[in-house]
Amino acid sequence: MNKKILLVLILILTVVAIVFLPNDKKKILRNLDTLAEYCSSASGESTIALLKKGALAAKLCTPPCMVQIPSHDIRRDFSKKELTDHILMMKRRLPEIDFNFYDTGITFPEKTQAELTTTLKLTGKINNDHFTDAYELTIHTEKIDGDWLFSSFSVIEFIEQ
Repeated sequence: MNKKILLVLILILTVVAIVFLPNDKKKILRNLDTLAEYCSSASGESTIALLKKGALAAKLCTPPCMVQIPSHDIRRDFSKKELTDHILMMKRRLPEIDFNFYDTGITFPEKTQAELTTTLKLTGKINNDHFTDAYELTIHTEKIDGDWLFSSFSVIEFIEQ
């Protein structure tokens, strides 16, 4: 009888661990959602909030982080400071912008590396004109000290709506 109770208890704990403990895929998706949140901005956001979000977004990336945007002839490594600066410039030029990632697929070529394919949808307002842009991205991540960090962003194609 004790063996049956112990077996049932072990089975329940295993199921709870599988369901409730975050796995790598969930951690990566959570980081992607967090990145979208930090890059988004609303009008009237304080300068301190902008600086904090920009720095936090850069902390989700490896130093350096490769950025490739063929349509703008960009292909180079960015330091965390450069990433923060570019995020802040974007937020200043686009004070109302919302980042969302859709249709994200994740593959694991190695245990500590993942490749994401996703669609980035940007919605916002410039001078009272609303816009929506979408970009198909490939994003690489690396597991460093238990954390999944973005190591490269590549724009595959541009879709204007």
